[in-house]
Amino acid sequence: MPLPDCAIPTPALPLCSPTDAMQRVLRQLCEALLSEGCAQGVTTQDGRLCWHLGPTMFRAQGRCGAFSRYRLTQDSIEIARDHGWQPADLEDVLSSIDAPEAALAALRTDLRRTAELDDLNHQQIPRPPRRHQLGVAQMERALHEGHPYHPCYKARSGFSDTDHLRFGPEAGQRFRLIGLLFHHDLIQQNLPDDDFWSRELGQQEWNRIQGIAAVQGIDLGTGDFALLPIHPWQWDQLAQDPLILAWQSGGQLVMIGEIGDHYSATQSVRTLMNADQPQRAHVKTAMTMRNTSSLRTLIPETVAVAPVISDWLVKVIAADPLLQHDYPLTLLPEYAGIIAGRGTALEGHLAAIWRQSPASLGLADNQMMPFNALSLTEGDGQPLITPWIATHGRDRWLAQLIETAVLPVWHLMVAHGIGLEAHGQNLILQHDNGWPTGLIARDFHDGVEYVDTLLSQPALCPDLAAIDPAFASAEPDQFHALSCADGLRELVMDTLFVFNLADLSDLMQRQFDLPESRFWQRLRARLDRYAADHGQAQRMAALAPFAPQIHAESLITRKIDPDRTGTYRHLIDNPLATAKDS
Repeated sequence: MPLPDCAIPTPALPLCSPTDAMQRVLRQLCEALLSEGCAQGVTTQDGRLCWHLGPTMFRAQGRCGAFSRYRLTQDSIEIARDHGWQPADLEDVLSSIDAPEAALAALRTDLRRTAELDDLNHQQIPRPPRRHQLGVAQMERALHEGHPYHPCYKARSGFSDTDHLRFGPEAGQRFRLIGLLFHHDLIQQNLPDDDFWSRELGQQEWNRIQGIAAVQGIDLGTGDFALLPIHPWQWDQLAQDPLILAWQSGGQLVMIGEIGDHYSATQSVRTLMNADQPQRAHVKTAMTMRNTSSLRTLIPETVAVAPVISDWLVKVIAADPLLQHDYPLTLLPEYAGIIAGRGTALEGHLAAIWRQSPASLGLADNQMMPFNALSLTEGDGQPLITPWIATHGRDRWLAQLIETAVLPVWHLMVAHGIGLEAHGQNLILQHDNGWPTGLIARDFHDGVEYVDTLLSQPALCPDLAAIDPAFASAEPDQFHALSCADGLRELVMDTLFVFNLADLSDLMQRQFDLPESRFWQRLRARLDRYAADHGQAQRMAALAPFAPQIHAESLITRKIDPDRTGTYRHLIDNPLATAKDS
């Protein structure tokens, strides 16, 4: 059961030392710097990895794994000092990075805040001893680890400790959204029909809101004003903003208080699940909160087009028997979007997108697992998937996972020219007692890209400029349309392989006696067979997925070099390049 709003949870299990969080932050910072080529002179000496940051030398136990992802052993990072080696701390590393002081100060703040909030979780929030049998909604709260690569995996810049315990997913607290009535001149929206609000809120609640509006002299039936629910934390941040105050004083904005059902946060923090009626929509809200490398507002141009993009994907999948039967892909479509303040200083800060919830699919909750859970380890040191591997067998389970989770995304890219941002948080594994049976994908408004010349059915591709003129004048690669196949491959391989399945391949080498090279050999063999079976060899080759080196997104570089001109990407070695003949 969710905790009462005023409750402070107490530990149910022995918890790790608070210093473990800072050690993890230090480890992931060093891993990211190494992976993105920010270190110099990387060598192996006496069984340890050694590297320089500027003139300073560091070393640690570890290795370079698949896709040039460095994997260091926690508590083993040392710095060369006073003619010997001493344990390194966070400041040792930060002071050695060649970066603008302002960027380092912001990074330092986010890293320390990450450790503080991770420690707070350990101190305040009980953990289930095993998570493999939890349902998808419970897992959204139980995935306390955060991003496995980014060192600011739980920064939540702008959150106080109280905010973290109230609005973070880990504590599972319930809260209601804040209703704002905006004059239609300030609103852009795409709703499915005129019954949207009565269906989403329930007729009784919609009647209540209409009554509150009427007291303010507003008739919501005329279309002069529109309702936008926002996250309560976001309202706290914006209530005294000069623009908000000006809109209120000018009669263009009315705050009507809490509305609708109770919600609780999913692992993304800003996407909320309905705690009263789980089958109702998840609501993705805009939050002026920085987590990992990004401010968690919503890209303004993507809000109103969200339903159109989802409709397009639904049509493409419905027209392809392979995505219906052989490589089934289930979507959680986004079907409504509302944004206020376009063209103002607050654009992207006041917005919401509604998407279908996993509970609405009619599946048992414990037959769905967030995909990023597959690589996690429990408090006793055992991988979360250990019972599944024991039941189904390592090789059979992995083969079925590739069939179920990789092929649908791959086929959509190769056969249709459409890429999904398929990182672990955007995918849900459908399973039967751990046996993979299907893939569920979500979050499309800014996570779908395509190449015009590769589209299998270009007539189905929506005209986004008809909804928002910004798309008519957009630069190539600015939004969903990409200029070349390389960008499409980068999106899919980056999210699905580099920052997703590579964590699983590392886990299987460490815990299940399967070398990473063998993991990727099996995957490469299945992709080659896919191309041969469906006559896709030429289209797949055009994407060059087996090039010796490919690009990956540079996540930590974005933090230490925020003013860079151009894209944040770096070259990595591709294990699929050599897998075929190994």
